[in-house]
Amino acid sequence: MARKKIREYDSKRLLKEHFKRLCGHELPIKSAQVTESTDFNEVQLAQKEPWLSSCKLVVKPDMLFRKRGKSGLVALNLDLAQVATFVKERLGKEMGGCKGPITTFIVEPFIPHNEEFYLNIMSERLGCNISFSECGGIEIEENWDMVKTIYVPTGVLFTSKMCAPLVATLPLEAD
Repeated sequence: MARKKIREYDSKRLLKEHFKRLCGHELPIKSAQVTESTDFNEVQLAQKEPWLSSCKLVVKPDMLFRKRGKSGLVALNLDLAQVATFVKERLGKEMGGCKGPITTFIVEPFIPHNEEFYLNIMSERLGCNISFSECGGIEIEENWDMVKTIYVPTGVLFTSKMCAPLVATLPLEAD
């Protein structure tokens, strides 16, 4: 069966949209996609995504290649002007593990944290494989053995019981 990777920006947009539709809850995901056609001086950008000018930001290429952090392609705790400079210095250039020029970036609010999780949802014809790890971030490649996966058949309601093997070792609050 053919697989097609999607950009981080698109995956977060889809997750937010469908989580609200299916669960009735709004995920507080904020992200903006930046390409060569993005005008950082344009008022429309700030009107469309007002949070861009009101918080510190993280920016990274959204190009479906690995090891962005280890390749120096992730910038943290920036303001919008610094994001614009970071993007302009790398846009259209081959850098890190990217084959071909970098054309697309994702910008999100910067949230200081001590740990990072890994989540992957792979849709198949008859269901989805959902993979999760407590050891996400730039070290995920060294920690594939920590990734847990469950299969959720199409049409079956996703429950906390089904999810339990993925989050069994997390210190979660009781329902």
